[in-house]
Amino acid sequence: MPEDSEIITVCSGCEDNTPEIIRKFSEKDSRVRLIEEPRRVGKAAAVNRILSEAKGDKIIFISADVTPKPGCFSGLITAMKDLGVGISCGKPEPIQRGSPLVRGIVETLWGFHNWQLEKLNHAGLLMHASEVFCIRGGIVPQVPQGTVNDDAFLAVATKDIGYSIKYVPSSRVQVYGPQNLSDYLNQRRRIIVGHYQVRKITGKFSQYLFYSLLAKPKPTIAMVVEYFVMARRLGGGLAAAFIEVVANLLALSDVIRRKSHAVWSISRTTKTAAEL
Repeated sequence: MPEDSEIITVCSGCEDNTPEIIRKFSEKDSRVRLIEEPRRVGKAAAVNRILSEAKGDKIIFISADVTPKPGCFSGLITAMKDLGVGISCGKPEPIQRGSPLVRGIVETLWGFHNWQLEKLNHAGLLMHASEVFCIRGGIVPQVPQGTVNDDAFLAVATKDIGYSIKYVPSSRVQVYGPQNLSDYLNQRRRIIVGHYQVRKITGKFSQYLFYSLLAKPKPTIAMVVEYFVMARRLGGGLAAAFIEVVANLLALSDVIRRKSHAVWSISRTTKTAAEL
């Protein structure tokens, strides 16, 4: 890690020994900083603490349920040498675990997600930040309090002020996906609510599949069919599509009822350790 860099960890209402682990690292290396919040107040609050306190001109965000592969961060930083790039984002790869059904759905979803990012990136149309991303310090000072999809908001806001977003597939992270159907459905439901929330705040959807189907049905359907034919994931695709419809209906009911997901219920199976 470069001498002028820093690692900021925000522990919001932690119930495990993460703060103690970070303290031990900070005692050995002054570049490691711990910010503790006594109770969970939502991810947006943690993101805003980092945005306001980070000293560097490039800030890499990585969630607690992903593990970076070698070279991940350097690839994101290298992409930012282009001064027109406001965000560089990496490639999430799900860890194979859980029931065969859930594993197939998770792998199908992430496979399509990454394939879509690749195509939009080549077309210069990318407006999305993945599970690990680097943003220029200061270009978006804060995320609105209570925002569920902070990455989606930052991507839309970055594009709005004239910067581009770059997908860096060589910057890989392994994702601890849900291991059961209930956790998967709850996670998707919350993320979809977050997309509606970003639409309400900014007037724009980030690159959200169901919105694309409504806004541009023919090219979106063609893209989906192309992927599933190429990837030979018809079974996983049908299962994922069914669950996605259910998640969208549940999310829409949450939007209508104004149910907040700012402090979301934890998907416990995404937090269990896996052998990498």
